[in-house]
Amino acid sequence: MLGLAALANWELAVLESIGGARGSVEERDAQITRSGMYAEYPAIFAGYLELALDSSEQAVVSEAFKRAVFLAWIATQAPPTESGIAELPESSVRELMRALDDAIASDVADDELRAMLAWYHGRSAFAFEHFGRFRALDAFIRPVKPSDIAALSGDRARFAGRGQLGRYWSALRLESR
Repeated sequence: MLGLAALANWELAVLESIGGARGSVEERDAQITRSGMYAEYPAIFAGYLELALDSSEQAVVSEAFKRAVFLAWIATQAPPTESGIAELPESSVRELMRALDDAIASDVADDELRAMLAWYHGRSAFAFEHFGRFRALDAFIRPVKPSDIAALSGDRARFAGRGQLGRYWSALRLESR
């Protein structure tokens, strides 16, 4: 089982690779497809899901949930040529949402996750609603407030080494200044 740092490094390597594609969206898509990079994110996602389900360390479980949920959400928001995610297995995303619902029902979710989920849901609820209703998750997500995002806008180090999730939140934080 890969750890959080190894998965984050893998993500960044994929993002660097797809960033090298040039041309129109169609040309970049073809280049990324030929390179095999689109096949990487389902494996990365599976690694985060495995950590979320099987790690004995609560901090690892919490972070793995945050990263996996982000990937499931961003896959519905950004084009594959930007995110590197052409497709995630629907059964795995559904398993993630069920496990996340169980974790929230067991009161193991933190304020950072709550704010992140509220932000994602406020931007687009599709990734959550597509997989059905999850009682604890639905109750946990509340409308995003500026204070929720302010809670995430600490120093840059907060997002370092957190893969694509870290890049997204770092950029978001910088835009909000």
